[in-house]
Amino acid sequence: MADVDFYKNLYVYYDAVHDVLADESLFEIVPESWHIIVTDVQNSSAAVAAGKHQLVNLAATGCIVACLNISREREISIPFFFGGDGATIMVPEPLLDECLHALVLHQQNCKDNFDFFLRVDSRPLKELYNQGAVLKITKVRLNELHVSPIVLGDALQIAETSIKKDNREIQLSSFPFNLNLNGMECKWDKIEPPQTNNEILTLIINATKTEWQSDIYSNVLRLLDEIYGEYGMRHPIIPERLNMVDNLKQLKDEVLMKFSSMSWLEMTKSIMRILIGKFYLKNSKEGQRYLNELSLHTESLMIDGSINTVITGSSIQREKLLKKLEQLKESGQITFGYHVSNTSVLSCFVTALDDYHVHFVDGDQGGYTKAAQIFKSKKPN
Repeated sequence: MADVDFYKNLYVYYDAVHDVLADESLFEIVPESWHIIVTDVQNSSAAVAAGKHQLVNLAATGCIVACLNISREREISIPFFFGGDGATIMVPEPLLDECLHALVLHQQNCKDNFDFFLRVDSRPLKELYNQGAVLKITKVRLNELHVSPIVLGDALQIAETSIKKDNREIQLSSFPFNLNLNGMECKWDKIEPPQTNNEILTLIINATKTEWQSDIYSNVLRLLDEIYGEYGMRHPIIPERLNMVDNLKQLKDEVLMKFSSMSWLEMTKSIMRILIGKFYLKNSKEGQRYLNELSLHTESLMIDGSINTVITGSSIQREKLLKKLEQLKESGQITFGYHVSNTSVLSCFVTALDDYHVHFVDGDQGGYTKAAQIFKSKKPN
């Protein structure tokens, strides 16, 4: 049971992320009894080009929501990383079968209703460690409300590469597990940057050697602070820019993603939540509090062995940053990819029972997907 509660019991550091990254002694090795689950939308670039970007984001969010609903019911904490077109989730052995079963049901729904294939598979950490992989983790409080996992090592990337190469089909468990996506929402319209003349920059940065990650990522985050300001200053989401969506097709897609078939009862509920939500958010103190907390609960910086971040700033700041990153690339220290857009998109997991909520942001028009394309094209063979 100590292994099951490994992540829950990790110490939470309140220092700046770049300071935590600089000290590898603050990280602990993930137990070999844990597993890495990887999901991603196959040919996501084509799906994004076909105008399915928000659906792809919602499918990725659903992977996290499905596993979180299972883990929270068992009172087990698990780390997860949103990737725009997929997700990486670490789970202890007792959760594996149930999570995989739920994700295969989610996979089937994506194929049946949205005509794209959601790859789902897992790798045991014990197997990856035997291959020489490294996986160390810690937790950092990014602000007064949100704690985020920070990972050093190459195990997550090795698992992802292996899973994409293998294309194994997961068989449904004989146990009566279900898919529960309750709490998943996509009710926000595209979000403009905090400043009118700013843009949204989606970045993926990877150190070329695993042993360099600690120093390089610490220095890159210091560079972001220097050019864009500290974490909160470059955050792409502020309450004033949030507007609830009134697109019936988007609401219909959310219902199909959550319930596998069109339910007019659920569609009516979704529309009513929008109507009530608009009034509640605008006219109540609780609604204003929720809006103010939303950006604090939004995952705009993830470090899973790479830096993945969505930030806002000016084109001048971007050009300055990219010049520095190119210098690091030319010196053989990093590979990176990026995408620039005018807005960002948000998908969410909100539970009414205990007021838990977490939000996943991506650059519009396939931010992480397009950044990954550039990243792969620049990556040395």
